[in-house]
Amino acid sequence: MSTQDTEADEQDLQERLESSTAGRAAISVLIVVLLGIVAITNMPDSLTKNALAPVVGRATNVIGLDQGWAVYAPAPRRLSTYLEAHVLDRDGTTTVVPSPITEGLSEYWDYRWQRYADTLLNGPDNVPRWAPYARWVADQQRAQGRHPVVVSLWNISAESQPPSAAAPRGPWAARQFFSIGVGS
Repeated sequence: MSTQDTEADEQDLQERLESSTAGRAAISVLIVVLLGIVAITNMPDSLTKNALAPVVGRATNVIGLDQGWAVYAPAPRRLSTYLEAHVLDRDGTTTVVPSPITEGLSEYWDYRWQRYADTLLNGPDNVPRWAPYARWVADQQRAQGRHPVVVSLWNISAESQPPSAAAPRGPWAARQFFSIGVGS
Protein backbone atom coordinates (compact mmCIF):
# COMPACT_ATOMS: atom_id res chain seq x y z
CA MET A 1 0.00 0.00 0.00
CA SER A 2 1.48 3.38 -0.98
CA THR A 3 1.70 6.51 1.16
CA GLN A 4 -0.94 8.15 -1.04
CA ASP A 5 -3.35 5.27 -0.39
CA THR A 6 -2.79 5.56 3.38
CA GLU A 7 -3.35 9.34 3.31
CA ALA A 8 -6.47 8.88 1.22
CA ASP A 9 -7.83 6.26 3.65
CA GLU A 10 -7.16 8.58 6.62
CA GLN A 11 -8.84 11.48 4.83
CA ASP A 12 -11.79 9.27 3.94
CA LEU A 13 -12.18 8.26 7.61
CA GLN A 14 -12.03 11.90 8.70
CA GLU A 15 -14.56 12.92 6.06
CA ARG A 16 -16.86 10.05 7.04
CA LEU A 17 -16.69 11.00 10.73
CA GLU A 18 -17.30 14.68 10.08
CA SER A 19 -20.08 14.14 7.55
CA SER A 20 -22.20 11.75 9.63
CA THR A 21 -24.36 12.70 12.59
CA ALA A 22 -22.97 9.81 14.64
CA GLY A 23 -19.39 10.82 13.80
CA ARG A 24 -19.94 14.44 14.82
CA ALA A 25 -21.61 13.25 18.02
CA ALA A 26 -18.63 10.98 18.80
CA ILE A 27 -16.18 13.85 18.21
CA SER A 28 -18.27 16.13 20.43
CA VAL A 29 -18.40 13.54 23.22
CA LEU A 30 -14.62 13.08 22.99
CA ILE A 31 -14.06 16.85 23.27
CA VAL A 32 -16.41 17.11 26.27
CA VAL A 33 -14.66 14.17 28.01
CA LEU A 34 -11.22 15.71 27.42
CA LEU A 35 -12.37 19.10 28.72
CA GLY A 36 -13.87 17.39 31.77
CA ILE A 37 -10.60 15.56 32.46
CA VAL A 38 -8.65 18.83 32.24
CA ALA A 39 -11.17 20.61 34.50
CA ILE A 40 -11.12 17.86 37.14
CA THR A 41 -7.31 17.63 37.07
CA ASN A 42 -6.99 21.37 37.71
CA MET A 43 -9.68 21.62 40.42
CA PRO A 44 -8.61 22.67 43.89
CA ASP A 45 -8.48 19.80 46.37
CA SER A 46 -12.00 18.74 47.30
CA LEU A 47 -14.14 15.68 47.93
CA THR A 48 -15.22 15.69 44.29
CA LYS A 49 -11.67 15.84 42.96
CA ASN A 50 -10.51 13.13 45.39
CA ALA A 51 -13.40 10.87 44.34
CA LEU A 52 -12.68 11.28 40.62
CA ALA A 53 -8.86 11.36 40.87
CA PRO A 54 -8.23 7.59 40.47
CA VAL A 55 -10.11 7.41 37.15
CA VAL A 56 -9.03 10.80 35.84
CA GLY A 57 -5.42 10.24 36.95
CA ARG A 58 -5.05 7.16 34.78
CA ALA A 59 -6.58 8.95 31.81
CA THR A 60 -4.34 12.01 32.17
CA ASN A 61 -1.24 9.82 32.34
CA VAL A 62 -2.23 7.95 29.18
CA ILE A 63 -3.00 11.06 27.11
CA GLY A 64 -0.23 13.24 28.54
CA LEU A 65 -2.34 15.81 30.37
CA ASP A 66 -0.81 15.07 33.77
CA GLN A 67 0.53 18.47 34.69
CA GLY A 68 -0.07 20.65 37.67
CA TRP A 69 -0.35 24.41 37.51
CA ALA A 70 0.34 25.07 41.19
CA VAL A 71 3.82 26.24 40.21
CA TYR A 72 2.16 29.43 38.94
CA ALA A 73 -0.62 30.14 41.42
CA PRO A 74 -2.00 30.58 44.01
CA ALA A 75 1.11 29.62 46.00
CA PRO A 76 4.13 28.90 43.79
CA ARG A 77 6.62 26.37 45.03
CA ARG A 78 9.32 27.99 47.18
CA LEU A 79 11.92 25.23 46.97
CA SER A 80 14.39 24.41 44.20
CA THR A 81 15.26 20.71 44.48
CA TYR A 82 17.61 18.29 42.79
CA LEU A 83 18.08 14.56 43.17
CA GLU A 84 21.47 12.93 43.60
CA ALA A 85 22.45 9.32 44.18
CA HIS A 86 25.59 8.65 46.19
CA VAL A 87 27.01 5.25 45.26
CA LEU A 88 29.41 3.52 47.65
CA ASP A 89 31.61 1.02 45.83
CA ARG A 90 33.14 -2.16 47.25
CA ASP A 91 36.58 -0.45 47.30
CA GLY A 92 35.24 2.35 49.55
CA THR A 93 35.00 5.09 46.91
CA THR A 94 31.85 7.13 46.56
CA THR A 95 30.48 8.38 43.25
CA VAL A 96 27.87 11.13 43.08
CA VAL A 97 25.34 10.51 40.30
CA PRO A 98 22.98 13.42 39.58
CA SER A 99 19.60 12.61 38.11
CA PRO A 100 19.90 12.45 34.32
CA ILE A 101 18.92 16.03 33.53
CA THR A 102 20.34 17.46 30.34
CA GLU A 103 20.68 21.00 29.03
CA GLY A 104 20.13 22.65 25.67
CA LEU A 105 17.85 21.15 23.03
CA SER A 106 17.91 17.73 24.67
CA GLU A 107 15.88 19.22 27.56
CA TYR A 108 12.83 18.93 25.34
CA TRP A 109 13.01 15.16 24.97
CA ASP A 110 14.69 14.39 28.32
CA TYR A 111 12.35 16.45 30.48
CA ARG A 112 10.79 13.21 31.73
CA TRP A 113 13.91 12.63 33.86
CA GLN A 114 13.47 15.98 35.58
CA ARG A 115 9.80 15.20 36.24
CA TYR A 116 10.71 11.72 37.51
CA ALA A 117 13.34 13.13 39.89
CA ASP A 118 10.82 15.71 41.07
CA THR A 119 8.29 12.93 41.69
CA LEU A 120 10.80 10.94 43.76
CA LEU A 121 11.46 13.97 45.95
CA ASN A 122 7.85 14.98 46.59
CA GLY A 123 5.39 13.13 48.72
CA PRO A 124 5.15 9.94 50.72
CA ASP A 125 3.19 8.26 47.92
CA ASN A 126 6.46 7.96 46.01
CA VAL A 127 8.35 5.89 48.61
CA PRO A 128 7.80 2.66 46.58
CA ARG A 129 9.73 4.25 43.67
CA TRP A 130 12.91 4.94 45.66
CA ALA A 131 14.34 1.39 45.72
CA PRO A 132 13.78 0.69 41.99
CA TYR A 133 15.48 3.98 41.09
CA ALA A 134 18.42 3.22 43.42
CA ARG A 135 18.76 -0.25 41.85
CA TRP A 136 18.67 1.31 38.38
CA VAL A 137 21.51 3.66 39.39
CA ALA A 138 23.47 0.65 40.70
CA ASP A 139 22.92 -1.19 37.40
CA GLN A 140 24.18 1.86 35.47
CA GLN A 141 27.30 1.91 37.66
CA ARG A 142 27.87 -1.83 37.11
CA ALA A 143 27.61 -1.25 33.35
CA GLN A 144 30.52 1.19 33.75
CA GLY A 145 32.63 -1.49 35.48
CA ARG A 146 32.07 -0.32 39.05
CA HIS A 147 31.05 -2.50 42.01
CA PRO A 148 28.32 -0.68 43.99
CA VAL A 149 27.31 -1.96 47.41
CA VAL A 150 25.11 0.89 48.73
CA VAL A 151 23.09 3.57 46.93
CA SER A 152 21.82 6.56 48.91
CA LEU A 153 19.37 9.09 47.52
CA TRP A 154 19.84 12.74 48.45
CA ASN A 155 17.60 15.79 48.18
CA ILE A 156 19.64 18.88 47.35
CA SER A 157 17.45 21.94 47.95
CA ALA A 158 17.43 25.69 48.44
CA GLU A 159 14.62 28.12 49.17
CA SER A 160 13.75 30.31 46.19
CA GLN A 161 13.69 34.03 46.92
CA PRO A 162 11.28 36.64 45.55
CA PRO A 163 12.35 38.47 42.37
CA SER A 164 13.40 41.55 44.37
CA ALA A 165 15.94 39.59 46.50
CA ALA A 166 19.69 40.02 46.04
CA ALA A 167 20.22 36.31 45.37
CA PRO A 168 17.83 34.00 43.46
CA ARG A 169 17.82 31.42 46.27
CA GLY A 170 19.10 30.72 49.74
CA PRO A 171 21.98 28.38 50.58
CA TRP A 172 21.86 24.83 49.26
CA ALA A 173 21.28 22.02 51.76
CA ALA A 174 21.76 18.29 51.24
CA ARG A 175 19.63 15.67 53.00
CA GLN A 176 19.83 11.91 52.60
CA PHE A 177 16.33 10.44 52.49
CA PHE A 178 16.90 6.82 51.40
CA SER A 179 19.62 4.19 51.34
CA ILE A 180 19.67 0.59 50.15
CA GLY A 181 22.26 -2.15 49.91
CA VAL A 182 22.64 -3.30 46.32
CA GLY A 183 25.30 -6.00 46.73
CA SER A 184 27.98 -6.51 44.17
